Amino acid sequence: MEREEILKQVIAVVEKTLKVSDIDEDTYMQDDLHIESLDFYTLLANLEKNFRIRIPERILAAVETVGDIADEVETILAKKR
Repeated sequence: MEREEILKQVIAVVEKTLKVSDIDEDTYMQDDLHIESLDFYTLLANLEKNFRIRIPERILAAVETVGDIADEVETILAKKR
């Protein structure tokens, strides 16, 4: 799967999970969306379901933007092949 498609799906899951709109890969999870840890866990669960992957909780500390999440998903999908 191409990164653009991954990003598109990540944005859709983020928008649906957090009930937000008009976000892009440069949207900051904390500064722009004010995401709390419970919401982040819900988001991770929804991303796992959408992409049929397991996302390690360590990414909680590693991601800052929606694009960072797409990068993590892309890495996990690449290892899955």
